[in-house]
Amino acid sequence: MKNIAFTILTLFFFQSVYTQSISITGQWNYTIPTTDITEAGEDFTGIYTSSVNQVYLDVEHNQKWAVSVRKINIDWDDNIHIWIHRTGNGYGRGNIKGGINYIDIPNNETGFVTGNKEQYSVPLQFQIQNVSVTIPAHNYIAEIVYTLTDN
Repeated sequence: MKNIAFTILTLFFFQSVYTQSISITGQWNYTIPTTDITEAGEDFTGIYTSSVNQVYLDVEHNQKWAVSVRKINIDWDDNIHIWIHRTGNGYGRGNIKGGINYIDIPNNETGFVTGNKEQYSVPLQFQIQNVSVTIPAHNYIAEIVYTLTDN
């Protein structure tokens, strides 16, 4: 029996001359049940999804902003992909756009969501894809980095 565990950590950075901040609350630790991985060819989907509000994104800004994401492979198999999308708007004085559809998080920064002013408690959901019985049992760890910039 195989036992594969995933840990997705979250980090954040910001750059600007204006007062702004980004905050991420939560992380996802998931262990694939050994009953899911038995033998090759037994309808194993290799896809695992977090709760719809696994992580919350808070953005404080006075103007238009953009948040990009990237992945840092700490101890990771390149065949496994992490996907992200937002499942709601949160609340605040501003608004948020984009990020409704899942995107595959690459190792280099890619655009995720845009908005203006403050948005709090924006719920984010993750999905791990391409888990395979051919990938060795191991604890895999990746960090997701969120970067806030003026837009």
